[in-house]
Amino acid sequence: MVALALCLLIMLVCPQTAFTEHKILINKGTNQLAFYIDDLLIDVFPVATGRLPHYTPEGNWQVVSKLVYPAWRPPGGGALIPGGIAANPLGPRWLGLNALGTAGSSYGIHGNNSPYSIGTYASSGCIRMYNEDILWLYEHVPIGANVQIVSTGQDLQSLKKYNQVYINGVRQEFASCLGLLHAGDTTYLSLRNLASILGCRLTWESASNSLIAANIDSEVQLTIGKNTVTANNTTYETNDAPVLLEDTTYIPDYYLRDFFGAVFLAEENKILQIKLPISPSDRNLVKHHFQLLVNGEDVYLPESCTPLIEDENLLVPLRPLCAATGAEVEWNVNKQSVEVKTKGHLLSIPIDGSPALFDNDILDQKTHIFIHNGATFINLDFLKKPLCWETTVDYSTRTLKITYTKRARIATRILPPVQMSLRTV
Repeated sequence: MVALALCLLIMLVCPQTAFTEHKILINKGTNQLAFYIDDLLIDVFPVATGRLPHYTPEGNWQVVSKLVYPAWRPPGGGALIPGGIAANPLGPRWLGLNALGTAGSSYGIHGNNSPYSIGTYASSGCIRMYNEDILWLYEHVPIGANVQIVSTGQDLQSLKKYNQVYINGVRQEFASCLGLLHAGDTTYLSLRNLASILGCRLTWESASNSLIAANIDSEVQLTIGKNTVTANNTTYETNDAPVLLEDTTYIPDYYLRDFFGAVFLAEENKILQIKLPISPSDRNLVKHHFQLLVNGEDVYLPESCTPLIEDENLLVPLRPLCAATGAEVEWNVNKQSVEVKTKGHLLSIPIDGSPALFDNDILDQKTHIFIHNGATFINLDFLKKPLCWETTVDYSTRTLKITYTKRARIATRILPPVQMSLRTV
């Protein structure tokens, strides 16, 4: 076996407490090492093990020492070879094991100076890894981590459900090692990686201690470690909870199907093909549910009329808010504009983004008008002055309050079917 000298040039013992949820599984039968956190398979690495079966001892051990650039003395004696040089066979890092009653200086997981040996039976008892792999593993394994060494014919890569994920035909690139995580039939994906594809804005909501992923069609609220998800104001129970690793939230793959409208097209050769609905708008619009109070009374908003946020602007659904405040909304097919009538006044808003008119006077303020799924949305600040609204927006309590002076209610005109087919507002 490789003997590690107690003398070393640089030594680092990490001040981490033992965590039983960190586990290393080494299979001598296939020369593979699997690393787990909280029963999640993080990744599988190729290794080299003992030249003879008994050289690398099978059993359940623990990591008891961690060394940076360990020095090495040949088992048969000789000069001490300092760490960090090409002649040192231990590579840049050492994870010492208490195998067979040793204290972490006899058996270990380490790097190498002969990468061609990885995948073979080549060592005197230690477990060799590629140097880039041991560097990564070293940073993630605490003192006290459990290490199980077995010898079976099982390919540890078979523990992964997927090796690749394609979304809308594009292969997804994930971070090295912390890419796809696996727990039986469930694969976890980084929400941060998916956010741009989903068109999502990720927001941490401290009041509820949860993460909100919102796009124009869905507002999904997740809590790390909890099997409940709130999607578009409806709460669901799930089989698996989101997990947090290295400040990154990972969600079970089926969350994409259940809460973001994804379709799983194929699952062959450890490749998952996903189709995600992509909204045609290139604007940064996301849903934000509010309780709407008009003059102190609750006003129901259907899901299709959930307010939207664009940058710093709050876009509200025009028709239900106007109806609740006594205004009349019409579609002017000739001018291609939305018209809002209050008592004695006319607000005309072109849908092409041209300046709006109030009683034929040009308004300087931009309207941010947007039509989605048949509903017209306009930024709240724009509507306040011409419609004489007093508004209060509380994002922490998700409350939108509108106060106005009541007038005689004007019935909303029912548009002819041909105009409704052109544009619904």
